[in-house]
Amino acid sequence: MRYETSEDKPMISIRVAYVTCSIGTAISAFVAAVYWYLSSRPTPKTTVPPVAAIGDNPEMHILGTKVDIIGIQSALYETSRLNKKAAIWSAIAALLGAISAALSFL
Repeated sequence: MRYETSEDKPMISIRVAYVTCSIGTAISAFVAAVYWYLSSRPTPKTTVPPVAAIGDNPEMHILGTKVDIIGIQSALYETSRLNKKAAIWSAIAALLGAISAALSFL
């Protein structure tokens, strides 16, 4: 039977840090993947084009185009916001992965 000595304590601490960083890497990578999946989901709201010809009712066509542009801007904003979160979580995963790799050499 082997007893724990004072020399073993630093090694145990390194192992705990390694496992903690490895688990953190997996969780962060998963969260980043979820955010990137969600960023692919927003779809712009579009309007049905008016039945009238553009020469008959130009205001209706202009209003429809403005509404479509606002929907596209909203979807782009949402996608951008989710991509930013995904990039941050991906950076956290990379940092924790690098720390885990460094700890594995100790």
